[in-house]
Amino acid sequence: MIMEIHPYEYHGMLVFDDPTVGLEKEPFVQGIPEMLYKLCQNENVQNPENGFRLKFSESAFDGHQMQLKWLQEENGGNWYEAEGIKGWLCPALYKYFSKAPSVLYIMAESK
Repeated sequence: MIMEIHPYEYHGMLVFDDPTVGLEKEPFVQGIPEMLYKLCQNENVQNPENGFRLKFSESAFDGHQMQLKWLQEENGGNWYEAEGIKGWLCPALYKYFSKAPSVLYIMAESK
């Protein structure tokens, strides 16, 4: 199953809203913004700070552009690595998955 969220900048942080799972201005932290901005740069997503589409799945899908590989659990969240960048996904990950996927496949597109 491919899911989609729409990250954007709010008060200097990269956040997203997903009312279907009860999240509002949920921040990406500790390396994840850097990963996502690098992906946006690689894929020529224009003005990602103003918002972009982020598709993600625990299964590979046509068009995915980056793989985040699971490293370890810590403080209720999970560390992932992609393209030499490590990032921590908070427990909001469990709003989408019952357990932390060993790989997350992602794709960024302009709005």
